[in-house]
Amino acid sequence: MIKEDTGAADSLIDQLVAEATGAPATPSGGRPEAGDIDLSRDEWCAFDAVEHPEPTKEFAIRRSGLGLDGETEEPWATLDTHIDGIVLADRIREVRALTGFRRHTPDGTLVSADTSGRLRWLPATEVYGEGIVLTLDEQRLIAWEGDPRVQAHVRGVRTDLDASFRDEQLADTVGSELSPRFLLLHTLAHLLIRQLSFDSGYTTASLCERVYGRPEYGQRGLLIYTAAGDAAGTLGGLVRQGEAPHFAETLIRMLEAAAWCSADPLCAEHTGQGFGNLNRAACHACALLPETSCQTGNTLLDRALVVGSAGVPGYFADVLTASREFAAATVLGSQE
Repeated sequence: MIKEDTGAADSLIDQLVAEATGAPATPSGGRPEAGDIDLSRDEWCAFDAVEHPEPTKEFAIRRSGLGLDGETEEPWATLDTHIDGIVLADRIREVRALTGFRRHTPDGTLVSADTSGRLRWLPATEVYGEGIVLTLDEQRLIAWEGDPRVQAHVRGVRTDLDASFRDEQLADTVGSELSPRFLLLHTLAHLLIRQLSFDSGYTTASLCERVYGRPEYGQRGLLIYTAAGDAAGTLGGLVRQGEAPHFAETLIRMLEAAAWCSADPLCAEHTGQGFGNLNRAACHACALLPETSCQTGNTLLDRALVVGSAGVPGYFADVLTASREFAAATVLGSQE
């Protein structure tokens, strides 16, 4: 549109846009291609950096924590060993671009939004918001992933994914091979969104997830965020829930809620449910979200990897046990 109105050369427009946004200019003669961009690596590097950049009007983050340093009482001491850190995103900018369409069949060819092949831009929307980044402890996560019971459990989900037409669609999200940490982090994101909807007042449909669970990139975290369609963004309620001591309490309540589903034991013992049998212990009563909140269309979910089951050790199983023992001791103490 700028070119038509001013007659300016493409190279000049690219240079001006790059100077205004700080982004690299598009190579001359190039244009965005559908389906060839993976932003998760750069996003994770920005959130996981030791030194965060100076706040701007588009991106402002700060490192936080659970506020449990030196804590000796349970379940807080055990919870602290499972979490590496919290990053609060006071302001984030999200751009959603329409790269193309698939017609007739879900696994059909992706047709570019620019069917003529002459444009160098894509239709997009821009929103501002806030979020919470949760990072798991790397050493504990690696040890948990190496458990043969976890490996065997995830192998079954991986087999179902390989047989599904969604395998190719989800490759950019889950990586070349579905990993236990992705299933864990994705389920954790769903459970956390459901709990935050009770604690913060946001509806589940207004919260979204970004799962950073690809071990080849060193990813081990998730982002829960909300965004509004105006320049003002949102009002800070979600970030407030991520501050100490609120977030540690939210995590404990989330684990307690995740340990039981109204459809149990059927849900907990399921060997394949949902679209393409890509879920295990996850249903509408315990883990599923509105479609707009989930990266994978409410697939690749399993509560057992979070809280544990008869045959699978959950990553947070010992936290849940410590919480229950503390609650039982408190009740017994009050009765004496």
